[in-house]
Amino acid sequence: MRSNPFNVFFQMPHRTLLLLFDLVSTGLTLFLAFWLRFDGSIPKWEMDSLLLILPFLIASRAVCFLYLSFYNRFWEYSSLEDLFQILKGVVLSSILAVAALFFYNHAFLIPRSILLIEGLLATAFLGGARLVWRLWVELKLKKQQELGPGEGCNTLVIGAGDTGAYLLKHLKKFSSHYNVRGFIDNDRTKWNSRLMGLKVLGGMDRLPELIHEYEVKEVLVAINKIDSEDLSRIVEKCQLLGVKCKLASSVKDTSSKDVHITQIRNIEISDLLGRDAVYLDLQSIHNMFHGKTVLVTGAGGSIGSELCSQILEYTPAKLVMVDKGENYLYDLNLKVGLESMGTETQCVFCSVTNRKKMEAVFREYRPDMVFHAAAHKHVPLMENNVDEAIHNNIFGTATCADLSEQYGAERFVLVSTDKVVNPTSIMGMTKNICEKILQYKSREAKTKFITVRFGNVLGSNGSVVRLFKSQIENGGPVTVTHPDMERFFMLIPEAVQLILQAASLGEGGEVFLLDMGKPVKIVDLAKKMIRLSGYVPGRDMEIQFVGLRPGEKLYEELVADGEKERPTKHKKIKRVIPPCQVDGEFMKRVAGLYQDVGHVTLETLEANLKSLVNSSGSRVMESQPFIIEDDTGSAEESFQ
Repeated sequence: MRSNPFNVFFQMPHRTLLLLFDLVSTGLTLFLAFWLRFDGSIPKWEMDSLLLILPFLIASRAVCFLYLSFYNRFWEYSSLEDLFQILKGVVLSSILAVAALFFYNHAFLIPRSILLIEGLLATAFLGGARLVWRLWVELKLKKQQELGPGEGCNTLVIGAGDTGAYLLKHLKKFSSHYNVRGFIDNDRTKWNSRLMGLKVLGGMDRLPELIHEYEVKEVLVAINKIDSEDLSRIVEKCQLLGVKCKLASSVKDTSSKDVHITQIRNIEISDLLGRDAVYLDLQSIHNMFHGKTVLVTGAGGSIGSELCSQILEYTPAKLVMVDKGENYLYDLNLKVGLESMGTETQCVFCSVTNRKKMEAVFREYRPDMVFHAAAHKHVPLMENNVDEAIHNNIFGTATCADLSEQYGAERFVLVSTDKVVNPTSIMGMTKNICEKILQYKSREAKTKFITVRFGNVLGSNGSVVRLFKSQIENGGPVTVTHPDMERFFMLIPEAVQLILQAASLGEGGEVFLLDMGKPVKIVDLAKKMIRLSGYVPGRDMEIQFVGLRPGEKLYEELVADGEKERPTKHKKIKRVIPPCQVDGEFMKRVAGLYQDVGHVTLETLEANLKSLVNSSGSRVMESQPFIIEDDTGSAEESFQ
């Protein structure tokens, strides 16, 4: 959303001075225009005309210059684009002044020659002033370079573009820690040229030589929207050369087109995974939430808490947050208290399997929308607790779906997982059945039952990223199950943004699939995290392969056998068409499965669960054993 440019006048004193300079210049150029028009001697009656025109022209110029965001720009970077902006502002303000004068006095006409001369003088004067300032700054920087390096850390900037220029400006103004010695850029046309007084020293192939020559300690990457693979190569190269590598985060002001440096930060694993920005239909999401009551289950978890934060941005009337984790709920309550912005918030300490209490919650709050994120999700843990997985995942989902329909919720959104596809794990099988329950209920219900399926999220509770980080902090080794294991990853905020967008698209019965990008090898993820921590994989920190755990697969899939993908209005969301319809007989078997909990052995319960998944058109796959070669070349079977 475009910020109000007129606020600049009141919020930035130095910019106010620039505006006053431009307005004084307008008075001067108008006087010069009359002086030139009348050959150095302005008649008295024309002086009266000048004084009449002056306030209208100054007021018009102030309005136009502020509207065009003249004072959101740095004069140090004045360019041909700025000159065109000045010309545009001068022309518009002259037209506005003529119009205002016409309404003030129909009989008064400004001579066209005066307008032309004043416009040319104003453009030349204002543009020239900015050019002189830029030259003065560059000469000052050049003189500093000739005097020798400063006391800060010797630094090279990778990227001799807009972001690099604004980074240097930022460092000169706000940080004495960095002593920038020059730029590196692979664009040969920039080599040996100067940017802000500093030389573009060459391409990335010269990095080792330049680090040695200038005794560089840190490298700052200043490339907007840098490719993750390119960034990974830079990080690896810097790590091998023994220098720190950081990233300049920047944003582009849509009103002024300027780049603003927000921070210089350490590079994180999320920067190296290549997730593109998500663009949303914000209006449709806002219309869906504004003034409504929203209930989120599993609200204290990674996805649930982010759902709560993002939903609050769309001004619902009430947000009800349900979780059975006391500490999670306490932390969430503190967090949303700072974000609620007028929305009434309520934390409910309750398990989704407690039907009696959940019904009381639905009866009291009557939610318009329900986001069901509560689930037992840890694959190895659920392998030995099939009864709890069925109780929480299947019965909890069925309970919330039933109550949503009973109490008239408009939408019910199930947060699902890619582990439902040809599942090998107990967790995947239970979530598979949850998807089928919603498909069955959507056939006749007024409530729109929607499923959103996606893969792993970075940084969630129990995430491999957290495990690797802990292992690295403790000195290693970093444990990976298999050298070929791959997983899909996305960022938590990204996943939640797309969940909300999918919810706005759904009409009931859909299974939406989020674009997960390319799968990532877990061993590559481990190596990147080790390098980001300043170590060399295999030399400073060992990677150990420990074998697949029960229920795990080498490769995750996003679409099951027989399912078909269809595009939606959003390029990062697809619709999955199931191979067959879920019938009433299947639902009877689901009820029977739940009744078996606590009355049959876990082995029987697991067998019944697999049979139920197979009968629904899905296919249960068996976990594959993982063979580890020992030092003698013999093989040991780690897991069945």
